[in-house]
Amino acid sequence: MPALRLPQGTPPRRAMLAASAGAGLGLLGMLSGCASGRPGQPSPPLNRAPPAMLPGTHQQDLRDPASGRTWRIWVQRPAGPMPPTGHPVLYVLDGNAAFALASQLARNDAERPPEMRPDAAIVVGIGHPGDAVIHPAERQRDYTPPPPGSSGGSTSDQAGGAPVLLDFIARELQPRIAAAFPVDLQRQTLSGHSFGGLLVLHALFTRPALFTRYAATSPSVWWNQGQVLQTAAQFAQAHAQAPRAFHAQLQLRVGSLEHARAAATPARAAVQAERRLLERTEALAQQLTALQWPELRVHLAVLPGLDHGSVMAPALIDALALAQQAR
Repeated sequence: MPALRLPQGTPPRRAMLAASAGAGLGLLGMLSGCASGRPGQPSPPLNRAPPAMLPGTHQQDLRDPASGRTWRIWVQRPAGPMPPTGHPVLYVLDGNAAFALASQLARNDAERPPEMRPDAAIVVGIGHPGDAVIHPAERQRDYTPPPPGSSGGSTSDQAGGAPVLLDFIARELQPRIAAAFPVDLQRQTLSGHSFGGLLVLHALFTRPALFTRYAATSPSVWWNQGQVLQTAAQFAQAHAQAPRAFHAQLQLRVGSLEHARAAATPARAAVQAERRLLERTEALAQQLTALQWPELRVHLAVLPGLDHGSVMAPALIDALALAQQAR
């Protein structure tokens, strides 16, 4: 499938949501500091004010009884009325880095005019305990698939733990969310960037019915010599015959600068030449689109002028829109 190359400039919905998210988060921090003083007393210096809080959110560290591992979970309650079929749910990997933006985008949607307002979504962030934005060792451990021929579980503390995390999501997290909120089981979306995008693809190819929508941004398709591309071929072979017991959408996003020729430095060019992320993502989209399965819809967009880091935010806006799409 040829890549959909978006026109230069930011699409209106992305621009509106991104701007309002930034304004909302900034105003929230200002209000938090100003509200801390009592009437008649001066407010404390901003660098000593209480931390800003996101309204309508909860945070909890959940220990997986099966593996003994602990993940930090954030939940943004739906900010609008319940749709007739229940609320769509967007599960966001790398929650330490992405949950605040995703939850604010969902809250912004609730303030739009009724005729433009999408269904109110629940946003669930999946991350790791601690205040670091990125936890490199833990995300490599949790987001990478086990090597071919392994038993299916995590083979070390360094990598291969994708099945362990997916088991936790299926056995612990999804039931907790369904028990707490009226959810639409036909609109469950998993979103991830980089290693997180690799986990999204692994989930689709090994557990296609776990979610109904998958949003992979700049997925690390280069990992272990392109192992996930082999998994995609196995997925195609395993489900070659209809009927297929799943209906899924795959949203792929990648930056136009994620190839060697566009790298700013020789060192970065060497890394991108080795990983060939843009080319491999396009090849994966073509491979899956060629199946022509009605149970699997694939949409690839190459976002102009963006590299591996900057593609995350606009792609997260697209992931939320995917989660909110009508059935």
